[in-house]
Amino acid sequence: MPKAFTNVSRILIGVAVAATAATTVYAQAPYPNRPVRLVVSQAPGGSSDTIARLWAEHAGKAIGATIVVENKPGAGGLIAAQNALNAPADGYTLLLGSVSLMVLNQFTYKPLPYNPEKDFVGVSMLTTVPFVLSANPATGIKTLKDLTEKAKAAPGKLNFASAGLGNSTHLAVELVDNALGISMTHIPYKGEADGVLATIGGQTEVMAPVYGTALPHIKNHKLNPLAVLSPQRTPELPDVPTLGELGVKGFDNMGWSAVVARAGTPAEIVEKLNKATQAFHKSPDVQAKLKSMGVIPLSGPSALVMETTVRDAKAWGPTLEALNLSAK
Repeated sequence: MPKAFTNVSRILIGVAVAATAATTVYAQAPYPNRPVRLVVSQAPGGSSDTIARLWAEHAGKAIGATIVVENKPGAGGLIAAQNALNAPADGYTLLLGSVSLMVLNQFTYKPLPYNPEKDFVGVSMLTTVPFVLSANPATGIKTLKDLTEKAKAAPGKLNFASAGLGNSTHLAVELVDNALGISMTHIPYKGEADGVLATIGGQTEVMAPVYGTALPHIKNHKLNPLAVLSPQRTPELPDVPTLGELGVKGFDNMGWSAVVARAGTPAEIVEKLNKATQAFHKSPDVQAKLKSMGVIPLSGPSALVMETTVRDAKAWGPTLEALNLSAK
């Protein structure tokens, strides 16, 4: 064999071996070795976006990588969900899940272009945001008993506001109506703020805004708080009972958020992100920030996300199906 040919062969073999070794090293590189995306279904500046950025900052430090928040608002979260599902199941694209994305959308968007239980895997529960069932003081409704009696005396006469058809502020009251055996008329508005203003102004009598939105109006005596939809009473409203305390079960953690990943994401990556979230929940700075927003940390193993998704869909599904809602 000519010497020149032998040298060329050796060079080519060396290049091939080096390339193979480089590929192997890259494939086995520990997670994460590049920035991670967190897709959020809300526009920048809102509560969900604030929570997402807070988590991204703290969890990024815990795993040793930059976590970049990407806002993909619109279509009730469908755009964000599809964006996350279009990425590989490698842990580098995550989604800020919510009760709307994981539970409610399947009853309002038909057909739903994704399956919450099959297409995603839970990373960690993140927060829960209580709703506060509230009434205009002029109605004389000060307690849940007052509401029940007044609504039963005149079915359909009381109006309740929401942030829009199919929104969680709508469905929460529909579910309470069903549990109490009463009937109120739904009046949808273009956003939570408009619905609250309508209730304060007397155009509607009742609403269940989220805690952070309701609190200042309750403190200013513009809304009467009847009950909180949460596992326990809230620090700022210690005298307002939970629905559970009043005998209405099944409304714990109704408004929740979680971090999810595409199904098929390696279990060790999910576990690493879950541990980072547990550290996030234990941070005094995080706890103080969430408290100022009226948001409660909600921790647990990664499996809790799908357990909660299945539980809530089963608990609320029949009522939501009966409403025959159609969001477009």
